Amino acid sequence: SRDALFRLSLGGLDRLEKAVWTASSEKATLCQNKGQSERDCHNFIKVLLTNGTKLFTCGTNAFYPQCTWRELEEVNRVREWVIGVAKCPYSPWSNSTGLISENDGQYFAGSPIDFSGADAAITVDKGPSYIRTSQADSRILNRPQFVGSFETPSYVYFLFREVAIEYINCGKIIYSRIARVCKNDRGGGQHMLRDTWTTFLKARLNCSIPGEFPFYFDNIQAMTYLLEQGIIYATFTTPRNSIAGSAVCAFNMSAVEAAFGGPFKHQKSAGSAWERRSIDLPQPPDHQLLELSKYQLMDSAVQPTTLTPLYRTTLETLTHIAVETVSTKLHKDVHVLYIANTEGLIKKISVITRTLETCVLEIWKPIPNGMTSNILTLKFALDSIYVGMEHGMLRISVEHCRRHGSKAACLNAQDPHCGWDDHLESCGPPPTRNPLVPHWHQHATTCPILNQPVDGGWSAWSAWSQCQHTSTTGGTTSSDGLDGCLCSTRSCNNPTPEHGGRDCSGITIRVTNCTVHGSWSSWSSWSACSQTCNMAVKTRRRTCGNPAPQFGGRVCVGQDRQEAYCHNNPPCPVSGRDGEWSSWGSWGECSAKCGPGYRVRRRECNKPAPLPPGLDCQGCHIDYQSRRLSSWTVWAGMGNGTQKRFRFSCKAPVQDPALIKLALYKVEERICSNDGMCTRTERGDGEDAWSEWSAWSPCSVDCGEGLQHRARTCEAPMRQLNSHHEDCPGPASVTRTCTKAMCRGMIRS
Repeated sequence: SRDALFRLSLGGLDRLEKAVWTASSEKATLCQNKGQSERDCHNFIKVLLTNGTKLFTCGTNAFYPQCTWRELEEVNRVREWVIGVAKCPYSPWSNSTGLISENDGQYFAGSPIDFSGADAAITVDKGPSYIRTSQADSRILNRPQFVGSFETPSYVYFLFREVAIEYINCGKIIYSRIARVCKNDRGGGQHMLRDTWTTFLKARLNCSIPGEFPFYFDNIQAMTYLLEQGIIYATFTTPRNSIAGSAVCAFNMSAVEAAFGGPFKHQKSAGSAWERRSIDLPQPPDHQLLELSKYQLMDSAVQPTTLTPLYRTTLETLTHIAVETVSTKLHKDVHVLYIANTEGLIKKISVITRTLETCVLEIWKPIPNGMTSNILTLKFALDSIYVGMEHGMLRISVEHCRRHGSKAACLNAQDPHCGWDDHLESCGPPPTRNPLVPHWHQHATTCPILNQPVDGGWSAWSAWSQCQHTSTTGGTTSSDGLDGCLCSTRSCNNPTPEHGGRDCSGITIRVTNCTVHGSWSSWSSWSACSQTCNMAVKTRRRTCGNPAPQFGGRVCVGQDRQEAYCHNNPPCPVSGRDGEWSSWGSWGECSAKCGPGYRVRRRECNKPAPLPPGLDCQGCHIDYQSRRLSSWTVWAGMGNGTQKRFRFSCKAPVQDPALIKLALYKVEERICSNDGMCTRTERGDGEDAWSEWSAWSPCSVDCGEGLQHRARTCEAPMRQLNSHHEDCPGPASVTRTCTKAMCRGMIRS
């Protein structure tokens, strides 16, 4: 990882903890000033080991290696900071390996230990100092690329590839090597080879196709070591400039010890040939250490467990490898290999115990289509393969027995993980991890039987994506990027039907949210003419449903109805026509301003008008409606000098008084000043322009006959400008006679 440590759960890869660990800005700037790219000037974690109680981590730290000891269950808690030189490479692109010895906790490493990456060494941390391989001695290490390391009780072994020094007189070639150092090597004497390995030895690893001219796979790519069985599994490839080819070879520790116990390959001088030489290796005095340092390359190569590679392939480059030991019905230990290649595929391969023949059981494709990510590491743990990639980590279960739907398919798969359970009637791993239970059946003694009929099975549905789809009605989506459907597909390849097996049942594509633009249907036939004589009209229609617009699709453009004249109709015969009334018009004004009155509405006999000898309309052309109007209410103040009064109409369509209808007939408004003068806000009609009559004044005499007066004011809006009261017809005041009691002394005539 880069700039961070993550602690994940093994079961679900849930993130339990994140420790940010970045290079300082000063270190990053100095790194770039030294010619490195910004991409490389970060802290890339290259070492992640544990001694059982603490976590040891090292990072490139912008080309300034640094290490830490941390708590296993709390990675943010740093117990100790350690200088990373000779423990971790400077560059994130350098290949390196390391381990912490179980018996004494020493840290052994194989890595470039300088800024340029030219000085590669095998080292062991001795606190204030370290022991290393001889510097600038191509006979010891010649530009090695380390791929792995492991330990035995007495030795630590390193596997790497390097330029073959023994072939240098004939050209340049890469060989795969295994080197070892003693755990108790103290690093030379006080005067000779101080802090330098004195027990370093290396031998060639032989992974080849035998013959008169053997074909060698010289470039080791990855390795894994089975401690209990003492077996090394490794992947090898051809050189980069050769035709791509890969192989997997296994090596017993007995073969490794035989090579290291044999004679040496020795060169007297730089131009002489390499010779086979046997020497004794007693505990030499200091003055002999320099001479013995010339004997560190073994003459014999380490031979694999089989004459030919366990597995080989052409036009393919294998990279990482992980191995699992499985107990089956017939064998205690069956080795299952998990091998990755540069295309992002992982092959599950079993090694048949009796014959050491390998069988490809499954090929996994963990990286989705369209995603580019290299597999960086491959580890087995808890019945799972953990795949480390550039952009994350995957956990893949090692068994996929449920994909075998029948007993025959289950047994023919020859998968060491799978067997047929009679109780469950399904294919699965052994119940309670016990493959010897009688109701669990397994053969797993040969490679998969591939000529058995295999019924097809669906893959998982792909993610929804934009697509184009032709509907069953013939409409198609637009090629416009904003239009289209969402589609998800699946394939009948899990497994693919073979040898007469049944094909998958169901659909291969599902579609949703299709943007469908509307399209017109065909025009209908013309309708009958609206009449059979004279001028007439016929129509035809179409609908926007071929297809109808859906999910934001555009509606159809144009008319859905067309009309055309019927030109071939004969003239209509002349005949009479009865008249028909038009609709009633609106009601007119009431005939009275107050009290009882009536209003009128009219209609005409013209819908249609009568034609001789047709009849005229029956009934009256005028309709009366009686109406009673109330008197004006008193003026009511509405605020801000505004006053309103109201008049209501009363209608009694039936004799029941409860059904009398009262409706607002008219509203008037006026504005009054503080001196009592009022002005209407709109012109009144006739009497409505006057105010209400005042009360009659008292009689002008106390006895006899006198006069009473009352008055009203013109409240028309233009009154102040027109003193002749043109808007107020009628008198402003009236007088009447009044009679009191006869006066005394008066004689009634």
